[in-house]
Amino acid sequence: MTTIAYHHPTQTICVDSLTSTAKTIVTHHAQKCQPVHDGYVFATGNCAEIYHLLSNWRKNCFEAIECTFLFIDKKDKVYYGEIRHGKRFIEPLEVNWAIGSGANWAIAAMDFGKSAFEAVQYACRRDKSTGGRIHSFCIKSKSKWMKEALAH
Repeated sequence: MTTIAYHHPTQTICVDSLTSTAKTIVTHHAQKCQPVHDGYVFATGNCAEIYHLLSNWRKNCFEAIECTFLFIDKKDKVYYGEIRHGKRFIEPLEVNWAIGSGANWAIAAMDFGKSAFEAVQYACRRDKSTGGRIHSFCIKSKSKWMKEALAH
């Protein structure tokens, strides 16, 4: 799976870059920030389900998938989201939060004063499905990383 951590005070989202199956590493270089028509999505879950999430984002009609995500809208507001009963549900985030297989490790790290980067770094040490390079996205500096997300 993955670890995606949001540090509210600094408005920063950090993600690992590992994707894997139940038994095998697929890549250490995954890009987990994806543009959608009304913002950006950072998703966790099965790769096919994430693809389905992105492909059907605009029409908000999904098959029976299990997917959680963080969403940044065009006004730079951050949301936690999930797919339930074939629909997308989002909730504004105003606290530190993490999703994915290493979420508990990352939240605990932030509870003890660590940054989003350090939280994902800690999850990489403890969660078998988190690893690779850590990417950091400061929402206040969105123009710097926006081009990278659009290039993929």
